[in-house]
Parts: sequence; structure tokens; C-alpha cells
Amino acid sequence: MPDPIRFHIVTLGCSKNQVDSEGMAQRLIAQGLEPTDDPRRARVLIVNTCGFLAAARAESRAAIEALLQQRRPGQVVIAAGCMVSLEEHRREVPPDVDALLSTREWSRIDALVAELLGLPVPSVRPAEAPVPTFRRLPVARPSAYVKIADGCDHRCSFCAIPLIKGNQVSKRPSEIIREIRELVEAGTKEVVLVAQDTIRYGADLGIRQGLPDLLRAIAEQVPELPWLRLLYLYPTPLLFRLIETMAELPQCVPYLDIPLQHADPDILRAMARPSDPDFYRRLVAYARERLPDVALRTTFIVGFPGETEERFQRLYDFVAELEFDHVGVFVYSPEAPTPSARLGAPVPPEVAEERRARVMELQRKISLAKNRRLVGRELTVLIEGQGELEDERGRRRPIAAGRAPRHAPEVDGLVFVPGRLPVGELVPVRVVRAEPYDLWAEPLAPVRSTRRRTQPIAVHVSQTGRKTSH
Repeated sequence: MPDPIRFHIVTLGCSKNQVDSEGMAQRLIAQGLEPTDDPRRARVLIVNTCGFLAAARAESRAAIEALLQQRRPGQVVIAAGCMVSLEEHRREVPPDVDALLSTREWSRIDALVAELLGLPVPSVRPAEAPVPTFRRLPVARPSAYVKIADGCDHRCSFCAIPLIKGNQVSKRPSEIIREIRELVEAGTKEVVLVAQDTIRYGADLGIRQGLPDLLRAIAEQVPELPWLRLLYLYPTPLLFRLIETMAELPQCVPYLDIPLQHADPDILRAMARPSDPDFYRRLVAYARERLPDVALRTTFIVGFPGETEERFQRLYDFVAELEFDHVGVFVYSPEAPTPSARLGAPVPPEVAEERRARVMELQRKISLAKNRRLVGRELTVLIEGQGELEDERGRRRPIAAGRAPRHAPEVDGLVFVPGRLPVGELVPVRVVRAEPYDLWAEPLAPVRSTRRRTQPIAVHVSQTGRKTSH
């Protein structure tokens, strides 16, 4: 038997890219190729790039160059994703790649690989929907992303996403529900709905209350799904209706990710964002009233052109007042295709970095205080990894790592639980110790696994509780 043709995918950037990479993998597997984690064993090397910021493009370029430097005769290297979707960014791709595949062309990966390797070209398929759907891999996993739309209708002055991906295009509800059902049947306990602007789901399909209606349909048609989470909710009045719907559906975890970007009206107007901080205050108050134990995540940009010390102070005071559960702070990066790049010189980098550090230190104190209030509370934790804890004497003990409803995958803290707990199970625990971002807990009862065998995530933690590798 000849050796199978193997492929290796490097995924950079956001969770939407992860979904696209899984779709590419599915197409190639259906073509008879096999995935491998070792690029040396692969004949097809794919980098699914991020093109949002200059730093992300530099990381993507470095990943491509690393594969090119190690390329053996017969290997092909494909650059895919956001970085190759815009002409200004495409010029940054190393010239020695064998092919380019833009973010809305990923469903052509099987035909492209066939052309590059001289394989039979897959039979012609019907025209793809603007957001291709695919059969989810029948692999048990604790949590999985489902992309419900692609592109964005907003024109924030700092953001190149609409230039890269175009206006928002939504998947049909039936396709989304089919994907979720396949994941749940494979053992997934949490589904995370993602898009560039999740709250506007269905607007292009003529659905007035697209996201609330979708949540109700998921709850009705896939009632065995325990956790349903939403990310990337643009701050609009539609959120009030969404919060009402979430309060009615037990599957919806009480978690809202609403990128606000700033709190000074002048800066928000320059960003082409909703510019009324009082609206943000009303929204936060309503969420906390209707969703008990809601966790609120947001992101801010510091160093935007025109951000004086006074305007930054408004942002700082806003963070102190609202006491969000999770905050991400980014330093502004001028991107040539965007309108904000023409606003003049941004805040000096050293000043912007100092402002970022100040907000993050403030948020660290807020997060620690909030976590300390959880000590003694009972939580349900989705176990995602197993590993060992090394104490000061070098002794190692088994430990499990997971997330509570208040923690989104990859961006928020973890809950560490001593012992060997089954990956992929929802486990009741009691919080016994709090740190600024992570919690320590003890299981409340023995847990027996009821799911399929799952590939565990290796976790090694120091005494501080932060992951050192995974």
C-alpha cells in the first residue's frame, strides 16, 4: 500500500479561522488525505493566516517562512485566510508559496490541492453558499466554535475586516443547527457561536430577530446541548431583546462579550462607533438585572489618534465604575487601508503601552475582588485538560483544568481542580481559592465519564496556577 498523502494546517488569528481550518481539513479528508501534526510528514502545508493587524501579519509571514525554509522536494505550501484577501496585505506574503486562497475561497481547498499535486480533481459541486457549511469532524471535544456568519456591515474607522471579508453574510439556520447536532452527537458539551458581528445574524436573510430566533431554535431542536455561548456582540439596542431571550433559555450561559473599544464620546465618534457611554451603562445594568451571575467581557483600544490624557482618564474611570468581569486592552495599530490611518499621528507607543498597563492593572484588582467573592460558591466546570501540579519540593500531583460558565474558551481564566477528572465532563465543584484570573476548586462528588474517549489536553501548572504550557 502506498503511503497516504498527508496535510498539515497552521491556524493563526481568531476563532473564525479555526472553524475555516476545520472546514478545509474536512474537504481534504473527504478527498482521501490524512491530517498530521508533524509538518515533516505532510506533503501539503497550509497556513491559515490572520491579516487584522500588522503584528498578526508578521506572525503569519513568519509561520509561512518557517515552512518554506524546511520545505522538502514535493511539498507544497499554501497561504490561506485573511492576509491574502486584501491586495495591500497580499504583498506581504512570501513569494515562494505555491498558492493563495482567500478567506471566502477556503471551500476550494480540495480542488486546489488536486491541481497542485496532479490528483483527480473533485467532481463539480453545486455553487457554494457565501458562508460554506461542512460536516463536523466526528471527534469528541469539550467545546467547539460554530461560525454563524462572515463579514461585517459596520465600518469602524480602525478595522479592515469589511475590506477583507465584505458585508455580513449569514448561514441558514438549518445548516447551523445541523452542525450543532453533529457536534453534540460526537460528545461536545459547549457550542460557541461566533461571527464578526454576532448580534446582526440573519439581517441579510431578512430575519428581524435573527439571533434570538436562532437561539430558540437551537434550544428546541438540540435540547441535549448543555451550554450555548455567544461571542462578539456589537453594542446595539438589539442586545436588550437578546438578553431577554437568554434569560428564558437555560442552555444560554450567562455570559456577554460586548467589545466597547472606548468610553470617551469624541474617541468613539472618531472610531465610528456608538458614542454614548450612558447607553453602555444602561446595557450593563440591564444585563446584570435580567441575567443573574452574568459575566461581562469587553475590549478597549488605547492610543487612538486624539486620545489625550483627559480622554484616556474617562476610559479608566469607566472601567473602574462598571467593574467588568473580563477586559482585554489593545494598543492602537494604524492600518493603511482604514480611515483612522489618515487621522494623524497616534499617541506615542510608549504612552499607549503605559496606558494599557494602567487599565490592565486596574482590571487585575477588579478581577481579583470578583473572584474572591466566588470562594465557597458551587460552580459547574467543563473539564478540558489533565496534567500535573508541581509543588515547591518538586513533587507532582494530578490536576484537571476547566472552565465555568463565566469563562470563555482561550481568552478568560481557568478553574483548577485537583485529581484526575474526565475530560469533556461537566463537574460540580466548590471554589476554595481565588487568583486575579484563575480559580481553584474541589470536586463535590465522584465523577463517572459518560462520553466517548477524548484526547486530553496536557496541562502543566506552577504553584501560581497559570498555565506554563498546553
